[in-house]
Amino acid sequence: MRFLIAGGGTGGHYFPALAVASSLIEKGHSVLYVGTTNGIENTLGFPAEKRLLLDVSGVVGRGIRGFLSAFKLLSSTVKLIGELPRFEPDAAIVFGGYASLPSGAASYFRGIPLFVQEQNSVPGRVNRFLSGFSRCSFLGFPAASDFLKGKTLFTGNPVRKEVVNASRNRETLRRETLKRLGFSEKRKTLLVMGGSQGALWINRLFVEGAPLLKELNVQIVHITGKSKEEEKLREVYRENSIDARVFPFYERVWELYSVADAAVSRAGALAISELSLFGVPTLFIPYPFAADNHQLKNAQFLSSIGAAVYREQGELSPKEAVEIVENLLFSIIDSQRLRNNFLSFSKPNATEEIVEIVCGKRDC
Repeated sequence: MRFLIAGGGTGGHYFPALAVASSLIEKGHSVLYVGTTNGIENTLGFPAEKRLLLDVSGVVGRGIRGFLSAFKLLSSTVKLIGELPRFEPDAAIVFGGYASLPSGAASYFRGIPLFVQEQNSVPGRVNRFLSGFSRCSFLGFPAASDFLKGKTLFTGNPVRKEVVNASRNRETLRRETLKRLGFSEKRKTLLVMGGSQGALWINRLFVEGAPLLKELNVQIVHITGKSKEEEKLREVYRENSIDARVFPFYERVWELYSVADAAVSRAGALAISELSLFGVPTLFIPYPFAADNHQLKNAQFLSSIGAAVYREQGELSPKEAVEIVENLLFSIIDSQRLRNNFLSFSKPNATEEIVEIVCGKRDC
């Protein structure tokens, strides 16, 4: 079979699309990938038979530039309408982001069965619109169904095969990674990360909180993103005799999940889905400027089912953050409860379930 897959711009759209596309390709299917020229997909690439990168961006709230963006979206849709007969896809799967709108519209115009995958509790505008034309919308959070039209199915978010495999072999990977990092197996390990772009606010929170963390006698892996705080954090951890490894980016992030006894993270759908596979007790600090405040909604849902702790950025002090981290690391009852509930939320077979449906092997 042949599939059009669209979605990118950020890791939250790109990596779920990559997971599904990789599974389809492994099963012998062909993939046409549609992304954007200025998104993460432009640098990371995509394992598809054919790639189209569109020069498209947002329309809402951009003034006169919005008219140009609207024209680009329209012209890209027309371009795809002409391109699709050459590839002859049997179905299209869109994952959100600007490339998904012309891809979904062109697929519907051509009579190609359309599927939507929504990662967050609050869907983006593109997926909300396209859900009205889709055969099924696959959900990363059950609450997203309230915003979408047509059939929906809570599958969980598709994640990379490497992450799923790592979660199934956690103990072996944990020992190997601790040794590689030069960490002790007898001490608790805290993972701090802010998403694919890092999180300046979280970095600064730990710069201020390092003297308090010293008392916990923990080892820390901190992913800063591209940040001026990278060297500052190394210096502060060193000054406070904290055994820490600071990286701007860590490609094999699943290794870090395997060693984490607790984590501090933004509440993006990708981070949540991957951390859930390992059941890592986590303090989520939602990014307050995410579209429709979807990170806050993600975190609130996890909190409501007892799967995580969250605090809004404006209400969290370094002192409280360290107190929460201490509880996540050392309270056996609380950490085990969070771990079990987080694992119950996880969907390790999300990719396989989506692939089976789009291939026509089962119904939505």
